[in-house]
Amino acid sequence: MSVDDAVEFNRVVGFVARERRYLRFIDAPPLDSTIEFLRESIGAGNPHLAADVGGKLVGWCDICRSSFEIEAHVGRLGIGLLPEWRGKGLGKALLDVTIAAAERLDFSRIELTVFSDNLRAIALYERRGFVHEGIMRAAARFGDEYRDIVQMARLGRELPKPGELPVLPA
Repeated sequence: MSVDDAVEFNRVVGFVARERRYLRFIDAPPLDSTIEFLRESIGAGNPHLAADVGGKLVGWCDICRSSFEIEAHVGRLGIGLLPEWRGKGLGKALLDVTIAAAERLDFSRIELTVFSDNLRAIALYERRGFVHEGIMRAAARFGDEYRDIVQMARLGRELPKPGELPVLPA
């Protein structure tokens, strides 16, 4: 993806956001904010992949590095596809290529959040090595509907697996 894809990226993000089922916002940001986001994030070396079918952007996957110095090894994953492209393996392919790019860029922890009722996405993330780290209960509200958000993360090969980190004495 490049800054030249900002208009199409903004269109797809907006469509997915307005579904109010997958993203933590309800519409795309203003186009100038999208342009600035892409300019800064791509300029910082973060992987941003676009799914292009017939010259149209139909999905994206990105991993953005944390801005905190002690978390420079950590990236936050974002992904989305237009409805007609879901369930065809495109999300899996985007995820795999983006994770591989992030690992080449020395990301050793990739985090994400997903609504607890998005079982298809959770299953995909689990198959790709993401583990559940917590649930933020009633963390999202769409009108009168509250939804839980699951926190997940994937550690790189060189890091300890969950439960293998030393426990410091109290």
